[in-house]
Amino acid sequence: MSVTLERTDDGTVATLRFVGEHPLNVLDAETLEALLDRVREVAADRAVRVLVLTGRDDVFSGGADLTHLAALDDDAYRHYLATEYTLFAELEDLPLVTVAVVAGACVGNGAEMALCCDFRICDPAARIGLPEMRVGFVSPAQRLARLVGMGRAKEILYGGRLLPAAEALELGLVTAVAEDLAAETARATARYAAFAPYALPFTKAGVHRAYGVDGVGARPFDAHEQRAAFATFRGPDFVEGSDAALAGRRPAFTSRRPATTDLGGTP
Repeated sequence: MSVTLERTDDGTVATLRFVGEHPLNVLDAETLEALLDRVREVAADRAVRVLVLTGRDDVFSGGADLTHLAALDDDAYRHYLATEYTLFAELEDLPLVTVAVVAGACVGNGAEMALCCDFRICDPAARIGLPEMRVGFVSPAQRLARLVGMGRAKEILYGGRLLPAAEALELGLVTAVAEDLAAETARATARYAAFAPYALPFTKAGVHRAYGVDGVGARPFDAHEQRAAFATFRGPDFVEGSDAALAGRRPAFTSRRPATTDLGGTP
């Protein structure tokens, strides 16, 4: 996977691009770590006013690679989770305007990463969703619920539904849908780069605090989602769901509900 960071000549707009050879541009642990390093580089550069996050020209990301996940032991998966959630939090907290530019599939933790951005611009063929439930895995819920509301979030998450670009726009999940992504991105970033760069971080922080997002380490739902992810990673549904997905068949879930969802402790 190639992870690159480029800046405009005046340094106000940075583009973070991740491009891999896998058909779905999936995210493994190494890619997450490289993205986190580049996000931290942007955070340290006070000249940057806008960050554009994008994948390949034909696909944003299909999310996690099930083959990669299945090969991880418990410690490696804990590291994967910690890296993933640190990336999400630090991307979401960047004191500047962030824009995900989405072509094609934007799925799983790829979609969650896009939801960490302030705005999302998609092409008409984009499909966005958190389909983890289809393979018996817990879906991250907090960002989707904040954007579309509890009822809509449940309807989308329980069945692992992928939203076409037009519906995502109607729900407010994306900011714009454009045939010419490059032209729309150029227009949007020019407008965002003209925003007051000293005042904007205070405004962004105020909006985040209003929704309980108050800096890295102050996200109470992150700990629950990581514990739930670890529980379902070794749970019977994900064993069946991942086997079915890799074999190209429909899963047959035969498990019973857990005794409790209060997992306590750390992953």
